Amino acid sequence: MDDFRKNIRLSSVFAFSIFLFSLLLYLNLSYMGVSDKNIESVILKNFKTTIISCTLKILLVYLLLGILIGFFSILLKIRKTRNILLFNIFFWLIFWIRGIKLFPQLYKGELYLKGTFLKYFQMFITDYIPLFVIYLLFVLVILAISIKKKRILFSIVIILFSLIFIVKFKVSPVKSENNTKPNVLIFATDSLRPKSISYNGYFRKTPNIDKLFSKGVNFLNAKVSLARTLSSWTSVLTSTLPPDHRIRHMFPTKKKLKSSIKIKNIVSVLNKNNYSTSIVSDFAGDIFARVDYGFKKVKAPHLAVQNFIKGASLGIHYFLLGFLLNRTGRDVFPEMWGMPLYEDPYYVTEHTKKYIKESIKENKPFFVLAFSSNNHFPYSTKYPYYDFYTNKKYFKVHKYCKDDMMKTYSGYYVPEDDKKQIIGLYDNATKLFDDNLGEILKFIKKCDVDKNTIVIVMSDHGENLYEDGYGAGHGDHLRGEYSNSMTFGIYNPFESYNGLRVSKTVREIDIAPTILDLIGIDIPKTFGGKSLLPVMQGEKFEGYPVYMETGLWYSTSTPYINDRIRIYYPGIKEILDFDRGTGDIIIKNKYEKKVIGAKYRAFQVNEKKYIYMPGNGKYKEEYYINEKLINKDDIKDKGFLNYKQKMVDMFKYKLYIDSNGFIREYGVN
Repeated sequence: MDDFRKNIRLSSVFAFSIFLFSLLLYLNLSYMGVSDKNIESVILKNFKTTIISCTLKILLVYLLLGILIGFFSILLKIRKTRNILLFNIFFWLIFWIRGIKLFPQLYKGELYLKGTFLKYFQMFITDYIPLFVIYLLFVLVILAISIKKKRILFSIVIILFSLIFIVKFKVSPVKSENNTKPNVLIFATDSLRPKSISYNGYFRKTPNIDKLFSKGVNFLNAKVSLARTLSSWTSVLTSTLPPDHRIRHMFPTKKKLKSSIKIKNIVSVLNKNNYSTSIVSDFAGDIFARVDYGFKKVKAPHLAVQNFIKGASLGIHYFLLGFLLNRTGRDVFPEMWGMPLYEDPYYVTEHTKKYIKESIKENKPFFVLAFSSNNHFPYSTKYPYYDFYTNKKYFKVHKYCKDDMMKTYSGYYVPEDDKKQIIGLYDNATKLFDDNLGEILKFIKKCDVDKNTIVIVMSDHGENLYEDGYGAGHGDHLRGEYSNSMTFGIYNPFESYNGLRVSKTVREIDIAPTILDLIGIDIPKTFGGKSLLPVMQGEKFEGYPVYMETGLWYSTSTPYINDRIRIYYPGIKEILDFDRGTGDIIIKNKYEKKVIGAKYRAFQVNEKKYIYMPGNGKYKEEYYINEKLINKDDIKDKGFLNYKQKMVDMFKYKLYIDSNGFIREYGVN
């Protein structure tokens, strides 16, 4: 009994020491690398209870792991104090090294970016040590101790039990007996550009997307009105544009959200038609936990201040994370779903399978929206994807993921090797998404629902990746074809379209009407979009007019616009606040109208695009054909010259042009 107490006590004290070490050495509050002392002081002042309870929970997990490792040492009859401590060191180190190998971006801030030997230590693990060697070392050490102590049977128990921290279990398929009503699966990712898909001519392969598009329809010129996630998905689901649904940025108040969800959307329509509706998402899809679109089942993180604190608090415990990079870790700490540097679409895919399986068991048709964050900044991917398309000899800040969000956002010179590295990181993420699409397609086939499941592959918007000097990101300006272009393709098992490519402009508001038309449900009159089914069936199509606007600018300058003109408002740190009731991050009321009034707006039909950019006392207009700037005086097409008025006419009761030529919005400016 004394030996038992000694092992448990020493292992628990060791775990507690690691907890204190991590807390004292690494404590900070940042999001995607952005931190601010003023914000930290506000958080510490208003959320002490959250911080304390979260810290105590983390400490409890440390102690439980200490007890578990202590119990393992008892099974192996390790009795000397020194050997007990060495056994603990080995156990914690091996899982720490495994974590570095699997998700190096989680550790880069305290290793790689510190320079000196720490940088080369992480590089050695990620670039030269195969994952199986780490696992083999663990097994061999445990076996060696057990052989010496003549406890081989117990070593097998320890190894098998340790698998709960390592093995990823997949949802098993179940055969469907109801193949009457069509199912709908939207498999989406944030920021995926149509130009980055090999079916559209990209040089890096996306075989699963290509296979699906080659049997269905691929819309090459699908546009999103506002290239930010919250507004985009609201437009998709309600089939209304931002001035109508009123979600104009990522940080609306609770009142604004309530007004938008009152609008009829496709989810409510499908609920009334006895569909099982569900949404699964990770960090970029935190909107689905904030906004009640009507999904019966929701699995998504909620980016409230409380959960931000929990994620930031957990993120500094690098040794503990090695044990938590699994399903159990996410169950114990749900905030891990919202950690940008722990982006693993495996969990989105497996939860999608779970919801499909549940629908089959309920004998209901399903509408499942799976939305992962693969291609969203900071383009972080897990092992082995993080170095698929990146340069093995690149040793600067963007080695494992895109770094310096605010610096990059504000616009600065980006060396060519950095650009190539960042594009490689983005393409790594695209490959990961494509592989997960292949996984889900295999699953629905094993469930025997592939013959009656409409599959839509899409993104909420696109991404600039330094083309034409337009920088990286989305929603900041309307120049170029990348930010507001969304991936959008449909596979319909009931009809073959032989890989039809539609080059005319369509809109995100056309998606919901098209889905309802495909499954034979009446389209609500409130929907502003049109069904694309006739287009898919070969009907002559001239393209729909597209409205676009920018999102909220995070800095006081306009990113990547050399000849800047804009209406000024402060940077994101000053204009944001948090809801004292929910903890939601919101815009301060005094800046709401300013942000909307400062927006750039655009109107596009096929290859022709007009952009309006307001400033203080003046405005700028640009005309593009095939994304090439055209001198207004050289344009002979009167219809093209009238795009400004046509844009305003789309919102007759919301927009107008004043006597000085400014576009104004009623109730705003």
